[in-house]
Amino acid sequence: MSKVLVVGDLHLPAERADYLKFCKDMKRKYKTTEVVMIGDILDHHAISYHQKNPDSDGAVAEYEHAMKSLRKWHKAFPKARVCIGNHDERVHRLAASSGIPAMYLKEYSDIYETPEWDWDHEHVIDDVYYYHGTGSSSGLCPAFNTAKARMQSAVAGHVHSSAGILNATGPTGDNIFGMNVPGGVDKSHPLMYYGKNFLRKPINGVGLVINGKPYLEVM
Repeated sequence: MSKVLVVGDLHLPAERADYLKFCKDMKRKYKTTEVVMIGDILDHHAISYHQKNPDSDGAVAEYEHAMKSLRKWHKAFPKARVCIGNHDERVHRLAASSGIPAMYLKEYSDIYETPEWDWDHEHVIDDVYYYHGTGSSSGLCPAFNTAKARMQSAVAGHVHSSAGILNATGPTGDNIFGMNVPGGVDKSHPLMYYGKNFLRKPINGVGLVINGKPYLEVM
């Protein structure tokens, strides 16, 4: 079975400066064979539907800063499976709201210069379901709700202030788990300004699925 490193939400360019090193250290520590980026690789704050921080970069400058960081991540993890997050989709959602068909848009791997990354909304490795978590953010461990609904172990990110693992065993003795993965955002970054007064703050770390068993490593 695979040894999977699950990298949390990055929201580039708003990631913690030391998060990349931490992820590389975890890859070495657990000798992982697969990498899953759980989504929201880029923040796209400047083109958000929501209120924007007036002190933040415009769309072009934000993209340039994000790409500077993304190239480092791609160099460190040249092959990965990426779960497309709601922030990653912002360009495509804006295009769709303007009546522009997807056929006119570049693929994610082309836009972000990641030819070996497999961008999709969901991935399955060793019968474990990986997805960003869009639309399932209720409760302390939303991934567990998904696991119960699918009757399949599930891993998600998306909820920055929630990280944990819940397990369930049915009458047959088969175990399923739901794991919400911590992320890598820097809560002091201008793009994270919206959460400065939230009582619950982002948790930083990674998830791992080693031979079918889930683990968390928190920074």
